[in-house]
Amino acid sequence: MYNQSGRFLRLFGNILFSVIGFILLVALIMLALRLISSGFDAIPWFTYFYMCIVLLIPPSLFGTVHIIFFRKTKFHPSRWVKYISYFLFTALLISWAVILIIDFKEFFTNHYPDIERYYAFNLLILFINVAVIFFTGVLQALTTEKEKDWMERRRQFDN
Repeated sequence: MYNQSGRFLRLFGNILFSVIGFILLVALIMLALRLISSGFDAIPWFTYFYMCIVLLIPPSLFGTVHIIFFRKTKFHPSRWVKYISYFLFTALLISWAVILIIDFKEFFTNHYPDIERYYAFNLLILFINVAVIFFTGVLQALTTEKEKDWMERRRQFDN
């Protein structure tokens, strides 16, 4: 017959060593990232590159969301909700472009290392963007026709 205890012991050993190996791998990756990031402090241009990437994150994130909703608004049935949504998304896209230009100008003239001085990380601006996205989503949802559930579709199909 089969040696059941040997198979289970080997399976337990494989699982145990896999878990230990995973923990060691994560620890080695963390150690390597720490050593690499401490080495980046010695590179002077890397700070500029890093700050440019950090300054690009909010405008690119919200700009992408606004463009996606702008395109989805094209298929909305209500005309006045379309116009309101187009106006809001266009205004926010223009504001993010202006904020990006102002923040990059501020960074390259004054070289502030902290993000509190940049408009892209202003909590009021971020809140307004999230609120407008939520508001237009609710407005568009309330002005679309009710979607039929599966029972209504089946009744329509049977008739």
